Amino acid sequence: MLYYVVLAIGLIVSFIFCFQRRLGFSVKNVIFKLVSSLCFLLTAIFALIYNQKAHIYGALIVMGGILGLAGDILLDLKGVYNKEKDVYLKGGFFAFLVGHIFYFGSVIYCSAMKWYIALACAVLSFIISGITVSLEKPMKVKYGEYKMIVFLYTAFLTMTLLCSVAAMIMNHFQKGLILLSIGSLAFLLSDVVLSGTFFGEGKDKPHDYFINHFLYYAGQYLIAASVMFVDFA
Repeated sequence: MLYYVVLAIGLIVSFIFCFQRRLGFSVKNVIFKLVSSLCFLLTAIFALIYNQKAHIYGALIVMGGILGLAGDILLDLKGVYNKEKDVYLKGGFFAFLVGHIFYFGSVIYCSAMKWYIALACAVLSFIISGITVSLEKPMKVKYGEYKMIVFLYTAFLTMTLLCSVAAMIMNHFQKGLILLSIGSLAFLLSDVVLSGTFFGEGKDKPHDYFINHFLYYAGQYLIAASVMFVDFA
């Protein structure tokens, strides 16, 4: 099946990129990252082709993946073209933020989640985000002008995780939703590391870049793979 072929190739390419990316920013790595991100997007697309029951969920996940790919490129261009880094950073944040709307929106809609459960997830997400942003000093980071962007992005990122877990429990730990939940957690953890590399000091060592990208691609591939196994019928 093409799904497994693309998944296997993508995992290999992405691991090689993670290893190369630890050495820093470069145009070569931007291209390498584009290929890596394209692979997790293709994984979701082929999964959608094979699992017709996931047509709405899969389409929304693919849209989120497209925005993730755009965010990937923008964030790496930040390191290549330093003079315009603020523009690329804000653009990357926006792309990922909107991408998460597609991610948690797909779960809420397709799992027919009760409104009060979705609302509880949203309220808890904003509370967690507020606490996170308020812990700048203990976390040894400084968000500066990006504080509001970080607050909103963290809330949406957390919303994806909480909605995924809620849907997984509601649907009796369905395999696809387990993959989605683990993927969302890996995504969140990757951004915890990324926060240090972007806004902290001394947290941009080669191993920090490797861990960040390893967790990120693990998360994106798991989210893409979930399309193959969900069944909301």
